Formats: sequence, C-alpha cells, structure tokens
Amino acid sequence: MADKKYLSKIVKGSDTLWIKDAQAWADIADIYSKISGGLHYLGKSTTPIADGDATGPWVIDGVTYVVSGAVDPQKNLSAGDIAIYGESEFIWSGAAGKWQEFGSTGSLGALAFKDSASGDYTPAGTNAASAVTFTGTADGDFVTGYNNDAVAPSKAADTFTPNTLASFTEGAFVPAEIQAGFYTPGTAPSFTEGAYTPASIENGFVTAGVAASYSHSGFEGGSLGAESKSAFATEGEVSSYNESEETLTLSAATTSQAVTAQGTFTPAVYGTDTFDGGTPTAIDTTKFSGGSKAADTWNAGAVTVIDVTKFDGGSKAADSFNAGSQAAFVEGAFNPGSAATLATSKAITALGSAEAAAQVFSGTQATITVE
Repeated sequence: MADKKYLSKIVKGSDTLWIKDAQAWADIADIYSKISGGLHYLGKSTTPIADGDATGPWVIDGVTYVVSGAVDPQKNLSAGDIAIYGESEFIWSGAAGKWQEFGSTGSLGALAFKDSASGDYTPAGTNAASAVTFTGTADGDFVTGYNNDAVAPSKAADTFTPNTLASFTEGAFVPAEIQAGFYTPGTAPSFTEGAYTPASIENGFVTAGVAASYSHSGFEGGSLGAESKSAFATEGEVSSYNESEETLTLSAATTSQAVTAQGTFTPAVYGTDTFDGGTPTAIDTTKFSGGSKAADTWNAGAVTVIDVTKFDGGSKAADSFNAGSQAAFVEGAFNPGSAATLATSKAITALGSAEAAAQVFSGTQATITVE
C-alpha cells in the first residue's frame, strides 16, 4: 500500500479537525478475526523475517513453512502462528496475510525456548586429605658415599726470590710558563660626537582659517496625506497537504491593498537663512622646535698592564735512588695426608601394615549450574 496517501487531520485557521482512521480500524479487526482461533508458537526462524513479509518459504525450527497450497515436509502457515527471528516476535495474520511484528525477545535468555534442561551438580564444601600410618617397620645403616676422600702425603714447592739491582730515577722537569692574564693590552683613546637634531615644525603650528559660508534650512515642500486602504481577495480559499504528517491545511485567500480615500494636502513652508563669517588663520609658535645638539663624550682609553703573578718560572722534581735487595730461599712445607671417611644413611629393611584414616567432608550447601 506504498502508493496510498492518508489523511489524519485538517487544520483550518487555529482549529485542528481530527479524522477517524478507518484503515487502521479495519486492519485491527482483520487481525483480531484471524487470530481468534488461538496462538501457535512455531519456534525460531533461520530465514530472515521482517514486518510485512508475505512471500516465503521460511525455515522455522528445521521445518519449512509456506503461505498455502503445499504438503509435508513443507507446512502451511495459519492465522495465529508465532515465530521469532533475531530478537523480534512475529505473528501470521491469515492464510493470505503477512508477518506482523508485535514484540521483542531481547530480554529473554536461551533457556526461555527449551522444553527441558540439564546441567552439572556440584556439592558445596571441602574434604580433607586422610593420613596413613605404618606399624612394625625396621631400618638399618648403609653406605651412601664418601664424606672426605683420602689425602696422599705431599710437599709444597720451594720458592726462590732473586736479588734486585740498584736503580736511579731522575725527577721530572717542568719548564717556565706564561699563564693567561699575564699581559692585558690597553685601549686607544676615542671620541664620540653628540647627535644633532635639526629644527622642525610640529603639526598644528599653522591652523588655516575657515571661509565665510551661507546656508538655508527649514524649507518643506508640502506633502499629500496617506491614503486609506482596504483588503480584498484576489484568489479563493487555499489548501496545502503535508504527506509525512498526513495533514490538510486550509488557509485564507491572498489579499492586496487598494486606495479608498486620499489624505490631506500640506503646503510648502520656507525656512530660515543662516550666515557664518568663518575664522581667521592662526599661527601657534609653541608648535615650532629650533633643534638641539647632544653633548660630546671623550674616552681617554686604558694603559697596558703586566701582572707578574701570572708568570710561572718552572720546577724540578726530586731525584730518587733504590739500593736493591738480597736474594732469599724458602723450603716448601710437607703434608703427611689423611684417610677417607664414609657417609651412611638409614634404609627400611621391613615394612609393617598400613592404615588410612577416614576422609572428612564439610559443608551444608550445594550448587546447581544450568547452561
């Protein structure tokens, strides 16, 4: 019905006239009559369904449904059949009808569409590990290795230190050096002439006079009074239609103005003459500057200075003499050695009977998880 245009209200001046929607009432009555036989939930559709769809087929919970005229495994849709696609709910309006959306399942979980459910059951609480005790056991010593290996007799090596020869080392010599700042050169005398500013005439030294003038004002040439007008219609009543708002608007006809009476005539009035004698030319001597000459400056310079503390005359380090040493002989020490020692540990030689304590469970609640 995309080619149809609907009218919901008429606006006439400041009044709004509402129209009863006969098409909507007819659609509601048709749907009610078709679903009066009951609702039937078919399941979830894997074929896309949109509001207003009327051409199938649709696969719903593995079964193919058509509009009419088919046999199993395809089934015919009946009025009141309900299917879900995505998060939207749709109802079939009749044998030659269409799908109409009437709700959403976005707030329902997967369990809402199951006939049965199963899950794991996990008891709450904890059980402690049980202890095992043995009776009638026996043990004995056995060799596990050597704590210390045997050490054979040994003699340390002899050492000999030869004598050293006498030696002579001459002290280092540092030559004389002139450091930075020993000599500071002077500066030559200089003369700077002061800046000269020539004479100048500032703005405003001469103010030109104003010539005499004559003017006349106050003349009015008269006027004709405003005319009287009355509105009259140039068209009939005008209407406009807004399709998106389904509104028909009636507005008053376009009007124009026409002269019905002429206003009063006012005669001209002669005004007043005015004479201005002007002002003479004036010279302001304070606006004249005769110029100036800045003071000269003289710099006598500076004499050359020699700082004798910046001169280093050099130095000579002291000589050193080493007289040497006598040769020496040291005989190595003798070690008689030692016997090896054994390491022992305990080992079980006979195992008695074992008994495990009963396990203990604690906790009073249980947890059931359904997915």
